[in-house]
Amino acid sequence: MLGLHLREEFQGKRLKGTAIELSNDGKTGAIQISAQAGSRESQPLGGRHFTHSGAPRGARQTQRNWRKCSKNCRPAAKALGLSSRTQLENNAGGASHAFQPARTESLNLPWTDCAQQIDAAPNWLFWHHRPDAQMHDEAGAGQGLDALTRDAARELSSDAFWALVERLATGRRLVITSDHGYAATSLFPDAEGEIATFLKKAFSSGRFTDRSTNCGPFAPPVALPLHNAHGGHLLALGRRKCKSQGGYPTLAHGGMTLLEVLSPFLEVSKTGG
Repeated sequence: MLGLHLREEFQGKRLKGTAIELSNDGKTGAIQISAQAGSRESQPLGGRHFTHSGAPRGARQTQRNWRKCSKNCRPAAKALGLSSRTQLENNAGGASHAFQPARTESLNLPWTDCAQQIDAAPNWLFWHHRPDAQMHDEAGAGQGLDALTRDAARELSSDAFWALVERLATGRRLVITSDHGYAATSLFPDAEGEIATFLKKAFSSGRFTDRSTNCGPFAPPVALPLHNAHGGHLLALGRRKCKSQGGYPTLAHGGMTLLEVLSPFLEVSKTGG
């Protein structure tokens, strides 16, 4: 009707150019191209809190963030048939999860160490804590968004990361995805008046709550109630934040903005040698 036409590569039964090739005859596959200059062979996955030797720095803060992250991920774990994400570790969920007969793992280790955990089992569900653990570590006052994006660009272009991808994709169809996105809340304007009072009471310094589903009298709404198999939740709606003691997190997730609910879905295939 508008005179728009799909390009040729989007008209076939299988879309061309929508899968990442690890290797191909043209030597343009992901593992055939050098990582960005300056990328280290193996990055510590605990961000600034861990070294290559695994010695923790700032371990107390990391442990607090991990407990918070685990609690926030509990509904997603329950949707998989598990009581918590920790049951994914070392296939601890056994035959109880929804992705049978896949083996499961949940780690926050360097890519090289993760690759060593992948055995010859044909089906795997591998839940890595990156970049969620880094998001919570960098969410305090400061340049959280800049630090997270630079870290992600460095890590996801490293040789060690693509070696893990190759290990997982060998003999398997690999899908890379996530359970949520992130909001750069440091860029949100401060709410005022009754809206600010409501947001602070409902969410404190967060983006969602399971304590109430009262979305208030506002039009247009500033919060969205959600009822599902996991109970009732109230989600912050839109790009606004409230002033809070100690400062509002510069990065957050759990609310209803586009980047918070956006999840990638990337299919990776290994072709050629």
